[in-house]
Amino acid sequence: MDLTEFNRTTYSTMTIKPTLIWCLIMPLIHLFSLISNILCIIVFCSNIFFKKPIAIYFICLLISDSITLLIGYIEMIDRESHMINKSSLLCIFNAKIIRTITNSVYTFMERFCLEWMLYKVLWTRVSTLILAILSIQRSRTFFSLSYHESRLCAFFACMFSIVFAIFITCIEWIGVYYDIVNEKNSSRDFYLNYLNRNSNETKNHYSCLMTSFNSHLTMNQVNLNRKQIF
Repeated sequence: MDLTEFNRTTYSTMTIKPTLIWCLIMPLIHLFSLISNILCIIVFCSNIFFKKPIAIYFICLLISDSITLLIGYIEMIDRESHMINKSSLLCIFNAKIIRTITNSVYTFMERFCLEWMLYKVLWTRVSTLILAILSIQRSRTFFSLSYHESRLCAFFACMFSIVFAIFITCIEWIGVYYDIVNEKNSSRDFYLNYLNRNSNETKNHYSCLMTSFNSHLTMNQVNLNRKQIF
């Protein structure tokens, strides 16, 4: 085998591997994980488990994890778009179907300026808070503490996790907003790159937030120009 043929074979292998990874293996992992979560939700919704408060926690946790899986898969497609061979049949599902559904969902949420609810970190925090509450609840069993909890209390605890996660996320974005308005680079560059991660083929998923940030960046530039003039 001469050097040219060897290089051609090596290049072919390198182009096949990303296609198999990002268009077959990773979608299957996400799909099986999502199906497992759905089956677990069905089990916990049965009469045997649903009467117990612990089922409420696990249902909310599974829903939150499923949302994180879906958003993570969308972000993976955006992040690894340069690794996907769009001429391959394996990648048609990512390039056509998922892209169409994603754009439709984000466009719908954008109408109400709610696309921030599709922020993956938000739902990761919800899952973390629910797990923290579950750990506290299970610790009473370890210390043999008698405590009666109703399903309503479990439901409100899950709602508290969602509200508190949203509150933390809002505080985070306010900090980013402050840094952008005051032209600080501590978190501005990172989040602007995250928000503005769209390419020529990918619609901006957070246009409502970007509009707010960019408008104040423009106002800052105008005020700076006025100061320089006067």
